[in-house]
Amino acid sequence: MLVMITQLLSIVLAFGSFFGDPAMSEETSPYELVAELVGLSMTVNDQEYACKVVINEAAERGGAAILFLHGYGECGIDGEKQLTVGLPKHAMENPEDWPFVLIVPQKPIFNTEWEDHEEALLKMLDEAAEQGLYDQDRLAITGLSQGGHGTIIIGSMHTELFKAAAPVCGYTERRISKEQQRLEEVGASASDPSVVNAAKALSAIPTWFFHGDDDSVVPVSESRSLHAALEALDADSHYTEFAGVNHNSWDDAYTSIELMQWFQKHLAE
Repeated sequence: MLVMITQLLSIVLAFGSFFGDPAMSEETSPYELVAELVGLSMTVNDQEYACKVVINEAAERGGAAILFLHGYGECGIDGEKQLTVGLPKHAMENPEDWPFVLIVPQKPIFNTEWEDHEEALLKMLDEAAEQGLYDQDRLAITGLSQGGHGTIIIGSMHTELFKAAAPVCGYTERRISKEQQRLEEVGASASDPSVVNAAKALSAIPTWFFHGDDDSVVPVSESRSLHAALEALDADSHYTEFAGVNHNSWDDAYTSIELMQWFQKHLAE
């Protein structure tokens, strides 16, 4: 495994140039609140991967961490797009609301699911731990849309790694085949074998689901069904549904102080 580590220590004045936004230098940029930004690049099975570890000014290096899995639109290997949507964006703009180390990998191929990159994800987590960037015993997982699916599947596959999981507008059954072909989408129910199996695995850790009731991309039945299956197992599961919200339920979820406090509770020493 080839690992190239680039560490940028800052309040990051140069960060705005990564995004090509000259206006950032004219006034206080939210990215200036990043105390440390570590880039992890590696090659796994001949595939290049990018990952950023974000330590904002409220987080503690070597402390509690959240693995964030982005959605379809942020795929690539530039190491930047995955920081612009969802939790990383909000955590960098409002560090006092998100006092956690964020591990933010980038899925390189659009028409794949996160579980197809399981090996790389685990190696990224190992590398970040070896660098002393986070506490492996205080790690949670969250993600949005395709990353919400990744949260469900990677979380269920590795409950030994995560103290809690918060999927946002996610789905259980994969929508893209291992051959990178779109699959027929079928509405989810609490009795579906894939939902039942995911619930059995996820019942080992606390979960909190978020979804908009007007989601036209991922039906709200996905979160409702998995949460119901977890409730049937008497698991520690919460569900928040946003009225009148389409697919972007992540802005509501990641501006929730209650969610941050929930993570704090489960990632406490």
